[in-house]
Amino acid sequence: MAYVECVLGVPFGYEPNEELRKLLEDFRDMVNFCIDYAYKRRITSYAKLRKGVYEEWKRRWGYSTHFCHSACKIALAMLKTYRKKHKEGKPEAKKLFMQLDPQLYKFYGDGIRISVRPRKFIFLKLKYGEYQRKFVDAWREGKLKVGEITVNETKVIVPFKKVVDLQDPSDWIAIDVNESNVTAVSSSPTSSG
Repeated sequence: MAYVECVLGVPFGYEPNEELRKLLEDFRDMVNFCIDYAYKRRITSYAKLRKGVYEEWKRRWGYSTHFCHSACKIALAMLKTYRKKHKEGKPEAKKLFMQLDPQLYKFYGDGIRISVRPRKFIFLKLKYGEYQRKFVDAWREGKLKVGEITVNETKVIVPFKKVVDLQDPSDWIAIDVNESNVTAVSSSPTSSG
């Protein structure tokens, strides 16, 4: 049998707060710090970058070390994309966003708890309608899992994952993620992309 994991990023609104804005600004600084470090030393390996920045990162920011991991991954992805388009120079993270691996957050369906440092959390109350509710309900029923979330100034993108049997795809969604857009096709007439 052929199984594939399908992922759909579902946007949720949330109630912004100053604590989160500061975290987003700090995360942007972390990414730019990692870009600069990797660029100056021509590092393309995640392990080398993380090892190289780790002590300085800890001195500068008092957050959970998983933020360092995420910043390194994003920095290397930005450098790789930038190098394909430009011969010289380096990219700069300008937008406020962060990607959080599952060790950094807990999804409750109606909210998200972000672990900032040991026993210190930021809580986001999610705003959503019927479209998002279908995914939350399926998640609560154990039909979907949640992956690495993305948070920006106005939205939280929650990637819902489902394993689909390709030989009997009773309900599936195919998603093509490009740099400029996301296209989705579904076997269900009630799903939209």
